[in-house]
Amino acid sequence: MLKTSRYFFISFWLLMSAAVQGQEPLPQWVPARGITVGVNLAGPINRLMDDNRTGISFLTRVNFGEDMYLLGEAGFENVNFRKERYTYDSNGTFLRIGIEKDILPRKHQTNDNLLMGLQYGFALHEHGASGYTIRNGYWQDYSGNVSSYTLNSHWVEFSMGPRTEVFKNFYMSWKLHIRTLIATNNSELLKPYIVPGFGNGDRRLNAGFSYTLEYLLPLRK
Repeated sequence: MLKTSRYFFISFWLLMSAAVQGQEPLPQWVPARGITVGVNLAGPINRLMDDNRTGISFLTRVNFGEDMYLLGEAGFENVNFRKERYTYDSNGTFLRIGIEKDILPRKHQTNDNLLMGLQYGFALHEHGASGYTIRNGYWQDYSGNVSSYTLNSHWVEFSMGPRTEVFKNFYMSWKLHIRTLIATNNSELLKPYIVPGFGNGDRRLNAGFSYTLEYLLPLRK
């Protein structure tokens, strides 16, 4: 957590420095160069580390200035536990929308980017425990269940990472994400193990990553 906080602090000051450097006028609107379609492989990578989780998401990005982008992403994430004393199931979808700025100095800009962004996230999912047992060394063990019900969560996140064109119109990127939960409902009865798109349901602050592959559909040369 200390390393994550240090990274967030340094990234914040990099953004502030880039915003005020040179007191240049705001960039004018330019026609979009194209729209990208891509896949975020964070879900399949998480599956390799935790075989209880399954998920994937897809994204799109379009520029509205020389170094500004609109970003949208949608996906799903499911969790299934089958343990000796309890079972747990969760499935849901999530949506992220936001903006990104290329903070790579203009003189170094080619088709590579260093993107810093701010996004809003929303997840709608249902979860429940079809059975659990609480063992008691003195009295009889207690068994019960929690029926599936729906809950939703809202968060904001800061992201930063490089993006590069490896082939013509084909991009690869990775980013670090710092996410802060701002609202949730119906979580008092049963805390979610994973909030789709957000991460650990027991925390209000989560760190995550993304690894994306994108293809640019050109709108102009």
